[in-house]
Amino acid sequence: MADVLDLRQFRASRLDALLAAESREWNELLHWDYGPSADLIRQYVDARILPGYVLLDRPSTSANPHGYGFFIYEARKGMIGNLFVAPEQRDPSHSRERLLLEHMIATLRASPGLERIEAQLMSFPSAALAPAFEAQGFRRFRRVFLELRLPPPPPDEPAPPPVTRFGDVRLEPWGGASFDEAARLIQLAYQDHVDSRINDQYRSFAGAIRFLHNIAHYPGCGTFDPSASFFARAGGGLSRASGVEGMILASRVRADVAHITQVCVLPERQHQGLGRALIARCLAQLSRQRLAAATLTVTADNAAALGLYRRLGFVPLAEFDAYVWERGA
Repeated sequence: MADVLDLRQFRASRLDALLAAESREWNELLHWDYGPSADLIRQYVDARILPGYVLLDRPSTSANPHGYGFFIYEARKGMIGNLFVAPEQRDPSHSRERLLLEHMIATLRASPGLERIEAQLMSFPSAALAPAFEAQGFRRFRRVFLELRLPPPPPDEPAPPPVTRFGDVRLEPWGGASFDEAARLIQLAYQDHVDSRINDQYRSFAGAIRFLHNIAHYPGCGTFDPSASFFARAGGGLSRASGVEGMILASRVRADVAHITQVCVLPERQHQGLGRALIARCLAQLSRQRLAAATLTVTADNAAALGLYRRLGFVPLAEFDAYVWERGA
């Protein structure tokens, strides 16, 4: 029989074996160095400020946990940040994962003022936890994790100028725009988009600012790489996004792998090749940095984007599900 105990009762050292196993799986499955995220988890666990649960067999209360999960609060929303069970403790029905998940969901739903819960557990195969989430009233969205192997740069190829052009727009480095401009672009680009149903930060300026700060300052999506991140800015005049009409952001998730964390273009500039041009500029820069691969995720319902990435040579590494619960929905 297993006990589910409050994560805040434990020291981070009790999770070392789990975090090491989890890091190996992220590296093998997604080519992602989970070490920085694991270090941040250790800091929050030792500070006793990370809400969540651990799974421990009775009566061995001094033994190391067999699994853990945590969640965070953001205003009136809760986000399930992680769920992991040691490989040797798993079964085909994911019973231990479901037990932890049910405790996290019950706690979140009982939290005063909480109206929404989001979860994207990237290391779980699509549908692995679908029955547990759907039984609790969550909507499910299929996500695809893709990878492109990067060729080495041609020998003696000169670096492009900092600013290049695509038609009537300038492709310029991240340093050429502010968080405010980027947040306005995200808010406009994701109006009525499926991804704004998965991540409600896309729906508002304040939410988009939080999303950008998370990418730039926290290791959950890797280490932000401004040298491989670009804006598309109108050549003259002002658009509805203060001149910014498209954007691509990239982070390092392993010494030799980058992850494209964001690609977005204003609705009126979509289907004109601007997104492809931004991706090409980013990939060329990553190739010059001699990275081996670039990865990204896309919602399966976003058929146009998924088709573009496949045409560019990205191939699926994994599929997982994103889940959303809203009170009263």
